[in-house]
Amino acid sequence: MADDRVSTYLLSTYPKEINLSDGTVVTLRSLIPQDRAEIGDFFERVPQKDRAFLKEDLINRYEVEVWLDEIDIDRETVLVAIVDNRIVGTAVLQRQRHGWSRHVGEIRIVADPSSRRRGLGHALANAIVDLAQHAGVEKHLAEMVSDRAEPIRVFKRLGFRTEATFNDQVKDRHGNPHDLLVMALYVRPAEG
Repeated sequence: MADDRVSTYLLSTYPKEINLSDGTVVTLRSLIPQDRAEIGDFFERVPQKDRAFLKEDLINRYEVEVWLDEIDIDRETVLVAIVDNRIVGTAVLQRQRHGWSRHVGEIRIVADPSSRRRGLGHALANAIVDLAQHAGVEKHLAEMVSDRAEPIRVFKRLGFRTEATFNDQVKDRHGNPHDLLVMALYVRPAEG
């Protein structure tokens, strides 16, 4: 069963409407089973060069289905951003429920290219950081390749700082090595 704090927070906060910088109204809410086909369509719209650096191998519809089947709601919470019944972004919080890293949460954001540069990434990051804080996460981590300026800018605006750089840690689909940047934000968990 999902963490009661997380479930309570999600039920009391979402769905929620936000406005992007161009006035586009976006609905943020939890991923639901009925989103299965649309989440596949969403990842197909994300350019292959962007999907190459996702933690999950979401390069095709089958891999998206495998990822959806393996989501453990006690450890992974997915928010989606919707415009006109289309998913245009995802935000994922992954955390451990027990053990020495139970205070750490990993955050991942993906935005549809048609919705970028209008504040969607920042809004998704804000939403997932807020969720993480309500889940009791004290240290938020975001991993990205160091040559991707836009995600780095989004996380810096939220107060994340570079914690480590791992040289040649990841390879793209063509075998080219890239440095992995790990950014962190330390916060106090939300009360209650």
